[in-house]
Amino acid sequence: MANCIFELDKKLQTADGSPATKRILDKMKNILEENGLQVLNPIGEPFSETRTDVEATITGHSSNKLSITDVLKPVIYASTDGRKLLVQKAVVLVA
Repeated sequence: MANCIFELDKKLQTADGSPATKRILDKMKNILEENGLQVLNPIGEPFSETRTDVEATITGHSSNKLSITDVLKPVIYASTDGRKLLVQKAVVLVA
């Protein structure tokens, strides 16, 4: 469900979605958060080979300063008993 919400949010950011659709999506995000799930979009963040929360495909030429250019699946963490556990690594494109 978290991946579907992420995809909808991504599509709404690139298209003119109705305010009602945006409100429904925000409610769905809040429900996930209330149930201890944190969905993170790492787009634009720096990438290094030591990063453990993403699985990356490098596009173009490799260089020293890589950054995340597209996110296919978000990073998902679960919070339980004050601890943050990685549930899903992000699947990203890096350039």
